[in-house]
Amino acid sequence: MDELHKAQEDLARALGRARAGEDRDLVQKVRESGEQVVHMLSGLLRLTRVHAPENRAFDSPVAEFSRALSALIELLGPVHLVTVEDQIYVNDVRIRAEPRSGTRDLGAELRRHDTGGLSFHAPLGDAAIRSLVGALAAPPAGEAKRSDLLSRLQAAQVTTVELAGLFRFRLEEGEEQRSAEEVLRRLLGLVAETWKNLKDGRALNPLPLRRTVLDVLDLGLGAPAFWGGFPADAAPHAVHAAEVAMVALATARAAGFPSAFLQDLGIAALLHDTGYLSQGIGDGPAAFARHPLEGARVVLRQRGFHEAKVRRLRAVLEHHRDLATPSARPTPGGAILRLAEDYANVNRFFGTRVLRADALGAMVKGGGTLYHPVLVQVMVNALGRHPPGTLLELEDGRLVRVAAPARSPELWAKPLVRPVDPRTHELLAEVEDLAQGPRVRRALPG
Repeated sequence: MDELHKAQEDLARALGRARAGEDRDLVQKVRESGEQVVHMLSGLLRLTRVHAPENRAFDSPVAEFSRALSALIELLGPVHLVTVEDQIYVNDVRIRAEPRSGTRDLGAELRRHDTGGLSFHAPLGDAAIRSLVGALAAPPAGEAKRSDLLSRLQAAQVTTVELAGLFRFRLEEGEEQRSAEEVLRRLLGLVAETWKNLKDGRALNPLPLRRTVLDVLDLGLGAPAFWGGFPADAAPHAVHAAEVAMVALATARAAGFPSAFLQDLGIAALLHDTGYLSQGIGDGPAAFARHPLEGARVVLRQRGFHEAKVRRLRAVLEHHRDLATPSARPTPGGAILRLAEDYANVNRFFGTRVLRADALGAMVKGGGTLYHPVLVQVMVNALGRHPPGTLLELEDGRLVRVAAPARSPELWAKPLVRPVDPRTHELLAEVEDLAQGPRVRRALPG
């Protein structure tokens, strides 16, 4: 029990860090509305001990649950209800689970079906709620209990409820933390989900994004998974957002900015192009000119007004502003995002013809007019002599791709690399350290 208590406290601290600096009114709203939804769902399951879901006794509680769930989805977009041991979370906000309310029983009901959580991607009507409650209350069947539950829901046309596996606290001594690949996949999924919610007109909820940015920072920006070889099924706009975020975070960390700034910069980087979601923005140069302002309006949809929100809003608004703009110079967040996106775009559009180091060299020449002269040099120092993604030919004749940014000034020209197929340039093997040799013969476009 001491180990469980410690694990619970660790998770509470992690979630607390994710909420630090955010709108406390939003967090409180999520907690209150989440508690209402959880209590109502628990009450519906208890009611099945007396009546079948088709009974008229369910009419009023089903209608109340439908209204509460709809309101929460309107606030957050998809609602993720997660149970861990005897605790319950709604979109990363812990719900008070008092024994008298029966809320703690919800986790036990889900575990009967080898299920740890429910994700609601759309509001549910009367028939769908009754089918969901009936399926959860029914005895689990077979060994594949969660699959059986999912089949029951699909047969009842309940297709907008997703089931998650069992969650548990990490108790084993020395157990590895979440891998960089897992964090990256979560980040890409969250970006895609957030864009969809914003496109549907919902308010911005930055808490999950902040927690994932914290995971990236805690794991370390030197993890190769963050710098290439992204999952093939990831949305292109999410991949671009992640690429910009990694360069921005590496630059800001090398410049010595504090943790709160890094977190807000990371969120702004993941949201910087959401202005393209604005209705009637069109495409081409006109859309390019408008999207920073429209992106700032997207950020303004978040409820409340506080320093973290202002910092992100200005970064998104200014991420294409020149340093020498007569009206106003960009804030540090905007200046770093300008650097990160310009560098990412050069690689995206001209990477088969231009060396990444040459792209950085051209950007250095723009210091003082387009870019902040110190920050652009900090970015060069952070990414290394051969920036991540650079194709290298080694003295032994092999082709490799740089897998991570510079680890230290001493290793600035000796990065971590991964071998690639000489014909297809696909990544082949595990990461190698060029500090152990061989030396680089030349860098190549591509």
